[in-house]
Amino acid sequence: MSTLEIRGVRHRYAGATADTLHDVSIAVGDGQMVSVIGPSGSGKSTVLRVAAGLETARAGQVLVDGVDMDGRPTERRDLTMMFQAPLLFDHLDVAGNVAFAPRLSGATRREARLCAERYLRLVDLEGMGGRRVGSLSGGQQQRVALARALAAERGALLLDEPFSSLDRELRTSMHDLLDEVRAAIEPTILLVTHDLDEAALADSSVVLIDGRVHQQAPMSEIYRRPATLATARLVGGFGEVHGVVSNGVHRSAWGAIPVADGCPATGAAVLLLRRETVTLGEPDDGSAGIQARVTRRRAAGTREIVTATGEDGSDVELELDMGSGLVVGSPVTLRLHDERTPAWALSVPVEVGNDREVPRPPSRQDDPLHRPAL
Repeated sequence: MSTLEIRGVRHRYAGATADTLHDVSIAVGDGQMVSVIGPSGSGKSTVLRVAAGLETARAGQVLVDGVDMDGRPTERRDLTMMFQAPLLFDHLDVAGNVAFAPRLSGATRREARLCAERYLRLVDLEGMGGRRVGSLSGGQQQRVALARALAAERGALLLDEPFSSLDRELRTSMHDLLDEVRAAIEPTILLVTHDLDEAALADSSVVLIDGRVHQQAPMSEIYRRPATLATARLVGGFGEVHGVVSNGVHRSAWGAIPVADGCPATGAAVLLLRRETVTLGEPDDGSAGIQARVTRRRAAGTREIVTATGEDGSDVELELDMGSGLVVGSPVTLRLHDERTPAWALSVPVEVGNDREVPRPPSRQDDPLHRPAL
């Protein structure tokens, strides 16, 4: 495959008064997969449409292996795109659908059929080439669509929420298949998704909010060290404690808590506490913590997620074994599992025109179960 680079792209739809994308840059290495996550309307699909040539950017470049795609029509770009809907050709059988791209590229009928057979084997549909696409299940149709996209053998593959219409079991199966495909042929992939678990399949993820890149890093890093408050709220599971950072220590109603090396916060700052790091403690045991009251609880498999509002007004989540006995209104003492483990904090942003990220105490709207779908 090839490298894919989206460099400084700006885009505005006709009739709009503001840009949809603002100086967006994304780099995908040869054989790597990068996912793009963000709220609805953040510009995720627009990035793919600009890359594919379905939309024209106001500025910026799309490069495949260093070659600028500017001015090239979609069919002449070294990219292929797979959409949420399979978009298969009903008048062709399964093999005919997969062989379509090779035939367009000039392959003979026999060469195209051999290519189709290869990619149908790769997606576990060997022997199904003669089936009509209308007889296939939804998951099988998506496998055919993936095989057809791969059979184009372009420099990079663009995936626009390709598995979002499938149920959880089928989606997991497609995730496994994608891992198998990557191990077999190492395609270069840019994946747009609203599923954070799906995003974690990638080598790194790009957080796109309001048309701006907030962070590009592996999902594990984004969960532990989000670059912005908006990113922390997007992935969820954080409590926000307002205070001040000086000399590597965050001071608040929770007490003095050291922050991690490389933490960018200074001055007024929000301490981000993942719910896995918070536990119940005993009053006045001398460790960092706060008195709080349970304001919400919900089941999460064999665990329960409890939200407690501290005396400083901050909402903090913690994860407990099912059957903790806590109810809404219960008084609790919240502590860190290990206050010696450095925490993560972000400076309170300064408002600049419309490009602002206004700090606020967290609320139930920050929880993924209470947010609109990404």
